[in-house]
Amino acid sequence: MIREQSPRVELKLALLNLLDARAVEHPAGHQGKLAARYVLYRSDGDVIELMFEKHPSTPANLWVAERHGASLMRLGIEYRASPATDLLVPGEGERAVRYGRHSALKPMRQLAYAELVRFTVRSVDELEVLLDGLVDCR
Repeated sequence: MIREQSPRVELKLALLNLLDARAVEHPAGHQGKLAARYVLYRSDGDVIELMFEKHPSTPANLWVAERHGASLMRLGIEYRASPATDLLVPGEGERAVRYGRHSALKPMRQLAYAELVRFTVRSVDELEVLLDGLVDCR
């Protein structure tokens, strides 16, 4: 019996294929079924870390440092700012505080404790626009 994939899973596979073609795997590697970590090289030689949420139960979220993604927030692609001041949240039990973001961000030097933007990507075209905007240094 052939099992059909959900539209979200199909979208995420297409987005991952595009990320694999345009970026390289982050030195920290991907995080199993939850996230894919990438490095994108800009036209000026700068390096941008990206983290993509690939688990089927979450939207297709792309995390990027605000310093790289701020200009992209006006493109009409859904986003949410994630200020660094909100990343440590009260913990339970012995942990007084806990990391309040996706755990896949922790080993990423540019993203772990920075001001971030999380874009919710709804199509391959949207991801292409985001990647083009990140790479273009005008």
